[in-house]
Amino acid sequence: MQLTRRALVLGSAAIAGAVQAAPASQLHAARKIVDGLLAADPIPALSIAVMHRDQLLWAEAFGTADLELGVPATPAHRFRLGSVSKVITATLAATLAADGAIDLDSAISNYMPDLPAPHRATTLRMLLTHRGGIRHYADKDWSLEAPGPIDRRQYLSSADVLAVFIDDPLVAPPGTQVLYSTFGYTLASLVLEAATRVRFLDLVQREIATRIPMQSLVADAPASIVALRVSGYQSGDIERKVLPDFDGRWANIAQSNPAYKWAGGGLMTTMADLARFGAAHLAPGKLPAAALKTLFTVYTSATDRSPPLGLGWRIDADAVGRMRWHHAGGQDGARASLVVYPAQELAIAFATNVTAFPADVLAPSAALADVFARR
Repeated sequence: MQLTRRALVLGSAAIAGAVQAAPASQLHAARKIVDGLLAADPIPALSIAVMHRDQLLWAEAFGTADLELGVPATPAHRFRLGSVSKVITATLAATLAADGAIDLDSAISNYMPDLPAPHRATTLRMLLTHRGGIRHYADKDWSLEAPGPIDRRQYLSSADVLAVFIDDPLVAPPGTQVLYSTFGYTLASLVLEAATRVRFLDLVQREIATRIPMQSLVADAPASIVALRVSGYQSGDIERKVLPDFDGRWANIAQSNPAYKWAGGGLMTTMADLARFGAAHLAPGKLPAAALKTLFTVYTSATDRSPPLGLGWRIDADAVGRMRWHHAGGQDGARASLVVYPAQELAIAFATNVTAFPADVLAPSAALADVFARR
């Protein structure tokens, strides 16, 4: 199916239930930003939402959620979050710490005494600020040799998940360097399970989805029937690198199993709920004041690959000096972003159902902040 600009416009026009609480002038300016995004990258589907404090100003979707069935995207569609899942996990951990259920600075071996020696003195705060010394992805994770690519395996227990990385050498002593690691978040989630004796996904539902609330927040479990889950795509040009005879602008992504990384890249939700999650961090209420202080205390300096880090959240300023808390995500069939502007009391969330587009997620969010910060 060839997706044209006309199809994108018609798809957005067919949306039922789009939230448009902002003034018409702001909506017009915001849609012009979306027009620019779609002109540069004709993405199959894009969903976007903006919250000001507790008010949902705008939630709208553009394009097609399923190209084969011709399903228009709506604000009710669930999009994969990729690494935006990490800030949900960080907020979960900070909330549990504020409630006294865990200690972020206790050695994780207090909760998981059978861990290999190199990990025993590591803390949750280290893991959630990418200072656990645990590796990120490596070539062996995608090898076709047994046990096969990491996204194609079955994970029937925590032991199966830990086997992916726990015995690999550390890339740095714990606490000494900021080294981005999805597996660090996996280990953190298993520590939370051990400390609370509650499954990680159940903790997410109890402490995040119920508190905020985020009724659409679920795991991207491939075998489950998930209502309104968008289909995922990648550029046909990527597919042609493997299959030169492939014909088409878009290719379906292969089914993947993110059970080894629920905490770091395996959740999905609507953009309205993701913006609602972001806005919940603007003031105590839905989340404890102690948790917010923990999340947005700066623990690391900027590196060549990362801005300063709070607990999970990236903390810096945009080009015009506005402080922002943010995280982006990318995986096969997904690109997502959440940016919170505390001074402007805005939370801006958007996601697509295509790999790697748009490449720059912070510039559109800053442009939208320009629009919606006007009162």
